[in-house]
Amino acid sequence: MSISKEQEVLLQFVKRWFNRPDQISHYLTEVSDGPTKAERYLLNNLFENGTILDVGCGAGRISMFLAEKGYKVIGVDVSESLIIKAREISKKKDLDINFIVTKGIELPFDGETYDFIVGFKFLCYIPTSQLRHDYLKNLYRILRPGGILLITQNIVPEEYIDEARDEYFQGCSASHFTSLEQGDNFPLGDGYVHWFTEKQLLDELSNTEFLIEQFDTDEAHAGDGLLRLVKLRKD
Repeated sequence: MSISKEQEVLLQFVKRWFNRPDQISHYLTEVSDGPTKAERYLLNNLFENGTILDVGCGAGRISMFLAEKGYKVIGVDVSESLIIKAREISKKKDLDINFIVTKGIELPFDGETYDFIVGFKFLCYIPTSQLRHDYLKNLYRILRPGGILLITQNIVPEEYIDEARDEYFQGCSASHFTSLEQGDNFPLGDGYVHWFTEKQLLDELSNTEFLIEQFDTDEAHAGDGLLRLVKLRKD
């Protein structure tokens, strides 16, 4: 998988962001909350048992919930700081979860390894549609036939997408990158995130080998209608 210098810099922005003390503190406070109502609705698609990969696992909020339900769980994240915290908390809870620090968009797993993959709000931290496509292709590779990929992702209404570039955008060293796309932003000038419109998210997911079996809003599940709940299946 070829990565350009600009893509590598943006991936480093993501890694730096999720190693910030304020981000670590934020995700630690959420661990004990478990899944939201919308996430629980989506997780109801899982079979009663199986092996799960939690991508962008952070401090382990979803991984630990699933492990407590009896699943075999592996969690991966680019933030070494969050993975360290996840390991500490899971050990205290006596949960057997393998938490792994990954680099960029690597997924160091053999093909057809997992029954399920869970990825909550992770796509927005992968720069460029091409890298997101490549990452989804890799997720497809490591799923077993019939396996399920569950995704949540925030969206921005079409009419507001250009406002995603806030006051920090121009001051960021990467603001001149030619690989930037509509919806790209630099939180506090220090991180990277891509905001999707609903159409773009649906288009990118449709441009994969996955079957889209569910593409719902969170509005019926205590949400504001700006989160999409997605179930994808590998034939």
